[in-house]
Amino acid sequence: MAELAALERRQGEPSDPARSGRAANSRPLARPATDTEVVAKARRRRFTVDYKLTIPDEADRAAAPGPIGALLRREGLYSSHL
Repeated sequence: MAELAALERRQGEPSDPARSGRAANSRPLARPATDTEVVAKARRRRFTVDYKLTIPDEADRAAAPGPIGALLRREGLYSSHL
């Protein structure tokens, strides 16, 4: 029984600094964030009259919800835009 307890003590925890080769609470260094430029004011999209008339026509020609969803994804629109 004493041998078993000694064996358990020798193996240690996986997070034991002596076994892992580094401090228990150290983490790998994170890379610095890249410098990204953010526009101060986002620019809204403007749709022409022809475009506004074309999209509902294409949606009406679609027979099932699948093609309508594909149309919305392709154009970057929401269903409320229809």
